[in-house]
Amino acid sequence: MAQTNFISPTLSLNRTLEICETIKKLQASSKGIFYYDNPLSYAFPVVNLQAILVCISTSCLQFFLHPIGETIFISQVLAGVLTGPPILGQIKTVKVWLFATRPWYVCEVIGLYTTMMFLFLMSVKVDISMVMRLGKKTWVIGVVSFLMPFILTISAVLVLRQTLSPEADIYKSLFCIAVFSSTGSFQVTTSVLEDFKLLNSEVGQLAISSSMINGVISAICQLMLVTHYKRNLRKPRNGSTKMTIISLLVMVFIIVFVLRPIMLWMVRKTPKGKPIKESYLFSVYIMVLLCALCSEIIGEPYYIGPLILGLAVPEGPPLGSALVESLDTLVSGLFLPLCYLVSCASIQFHLVDAHSFSIVQPIAIIGFFGKLVGTMLPSFYFNMSSTDSLSLGLIMSSQGFTHLLHLRNLRYHGMINNRSYTQMVIALIWLTAASNPIVKYVYDPSKSYLSSNRRKTIEHAPPYDVLPLMACIHCDENTIPIINILEMSNSTIENPIFFHVLHLVQIKGRIIPVLIDHQPNEKANPLCYDESHNILNAFQSYEQHNNLTVKFYTSISPYETMHDEICRQAAHKKVCMIIAPFHKQWGSSEIMELPHPIRALNRHLLRTAPCSVGILIERQNLILNNPLNSTCFYNVGVVFIEGSDDREALAYAMRMASKPNVQVTLIRLIEPRKKSKQLISRDLDGELIHNFKVNFIQIKRHDYKEEVVRDSVEVVSVIRSLEGCFDLVLVGRRHDCESSLFYGYTEWIEYPELGSVADMLVSSDSTFDGSVLVVQQHNKVEFAHQDLPLENSIIPKHQLASHLEVPPIPAVWSVI
Repeated sequence: MAQTNFISPTLSLNRTLEICETIKKLQASSKGIFYYDNPLSYAFPVVNLQAILVCISTSCLQFFLHPIGETIFISQVLAGVLTGPPILGQIKTVKVWLFATRPWYVCEVIGLYTTMMFLFLMSVKVDISMVMRLGKKTWVIGVVSFLMPFILTISAVLVLRQTLSPEADIYKSLFCIAVFSSTGSFQVTTSVLEDFKLLNSEVGQLAISSSMINGVISAICQLMLVTHYKRNLRKPRNGSTKMTIISLLVMVFIIVFVLRPIMLWMVRKTPKGKPIKESYLFSVYIMVLLCALCSEIIGEPYYIGPLILGLAVPEGPPLGSALVESLDTLVSGLFLPLCYLVSCASIQFHLVDAHSFSIVQPIAIIGFFGKLVGTMLPSFYFNMSSTDSLSLGLIMSSQGFTHLLHLRNLRYHGMINNRSYTQMVIALIWLTAASNPIVKYVYDPSKSYLSSNRRKTIEHAPPYDVLPLMACIHCDENTIPIINILEMSNSTIENPIFFHVLHLVQIKGRIIPVLIDHQPNEKANPLCYDESHNILNAFQSYEQHNNLTVKFYTSISPYETMHDEICRQAAHKKVCMIIAPFHKQWGSSEIMELPHPIRALNRHLLRTAPCSVGILIERQNLILNNPLNSTCFYNVGVVFIEGSDDREALAYAMRMASKPNVQVTLIRLIEPRKKSKQLISRDLDGELIHNFKVNFIQIKRHDYKEEVVRDSVEVVSVIRSLEGCFDLVLVGRRHDCESSLFYGYTEWIEYPELGSVADMLVSSDSTFDGSVLVVQQHNKVEFAHQDLPLENSIIPKHQLASHLEVPPIPAVWSVI
């Protein structure tokens, strides 16, 4: 056990620390308390206890800080401060047992190793080729967001140095502090966007690309600064700096032209759709260790080699995704908190004095607002709204793990002392903690696609005009049912359909979402999967034999933010309805349930879509019928009660009714007290039903039925009678909660997102064997989410045809 007070072993290059320590045991682990052995006298149990404390503290802090908009970084760094030497280590007994020097060295080595692997994984997720595709807007924001704080902080330092004595400790550190306060980091920006669930938003994508430019410039400046200070500190031999640079270039050359081709060979040797071999992954791990060792040998930071190697790894499956899946949880969840524990160990609050505090904090504040202004001014120039510009500026100004790592390096190289290090960490924490909640409460990605004044529905679509529709596809099994729906939609020369197909792919081994536009006769995109090509070929084949236009896209993004991509594309293309598959699929012999995120995705679409939404429950005929091979006949039913959603379903069915091979039956459920009302009365429901009867009932294949129902039992009876009658049933999603037709049923509803009527058709105790399309009509709203009472899907009667105001649920946090 150590007999000395704790001193952080991360030393400056020009300092030596001598420690006298009495080692009673040479073993790393204890024999146990039953052999009268104290486990805390050994390194392994102590490091385990340190990891447990910091991980539990991080989780607890995140539980309380997450709801107010703080990122995981704030929880981790505060956990490092609270459970480390700055706070917990001030207790004498705890310091003696938990922060002895020998186990602390072990903890620091684990932290260094974790830092290396974390930065490697972050660079694996980056598509380096994206830099070559950046536009003028991105370059301007990226460059100005660095230059503005750099100029402001350097100017402030030049003024301050005129009033300070050159002998003051803070005097020599001011330029380092100024440069650090100006820097940005791509890794930090993407981490913030992940925490805020903004990766698919417009501001998020702009922040990612701009931070890449800012991060490259920042890294170059930091490298030049560290190299300059190292030369003055170590007084190297002639040519040492040149040899270091040459060695670094040689390492980069070997990574790009030797190691990357080897990894590409691994990808080629892996059959498509199959996981990569464990031996290949092991080989990449060895490459990471070798690159770290070479970086240390040539005098560069140990993480430089792995970081460059990560950029060279082929992104996405099979190699990039396998590396992320195998390491991400262990590194980020378990070991990364130890890095924060080690980084915060050097914080010494007793060194903070009013004089230096009044110098360092203003410089940090100037740097923060310089980045904020440097981001907002170009954004205003490119006609971004004030809200989006402010959000982008705050995201670009956020600081995180990479900045903390840079501070550690500055301290290690003696460029700043412990006092400056402590004050910079304090500034880093409070500036980031103060800005994060503002982003949560200010920026809502749905505003960009909910701001249109045009009502995007099939009911209100202009007649004899192009009808734009969009379908979402998760897997190959969704293709034929969607083509069946397209076939029934009746695209003609007089009433054409522009059909957008979005193949949704969960992002793996990448961090930057990608939308691929499959242009005709265009060379295949290397990011696409075989399944995308199969789906594309099916829709292209259908397009060639029908009067419509099909545009196919592949969206590769996280499920948590995939709805933003869908909604933004729907708004851009002025789509009238989005058709999305239900998360369960009924086959001929079994029920297959797709991953739970798909259900959450559908709920997000119902809440934020800028147009009408249809949830398609696929069964039997829509799966078995293939319009590509033969002509199919469809029997379509519409269950109509009342409300905007039912009208939207009927409007879509009326379009289908013009198709010669489609038979439509309208089933109206009406309460006895409403039976006496004439359907030709001037209410919207009656007008639409009257139009259906006038235009289609004279056609023998179509039919209209009216059922008088008194309560939910009779409604269920009518719904169950539809078994075996229809290939597809269209129903509205929301209905009047005051109606006796649904009294008591809402307590038993199984799928709230489908509504009561559809739930009767597809619940586990239903024998209905047809497919169902659940329709929710878009309500014209400005800067607000659509109402989504998902708990019961029943809404008050007086609100059926209007938007419902609901408590704001920021999209950045809500996962339904």
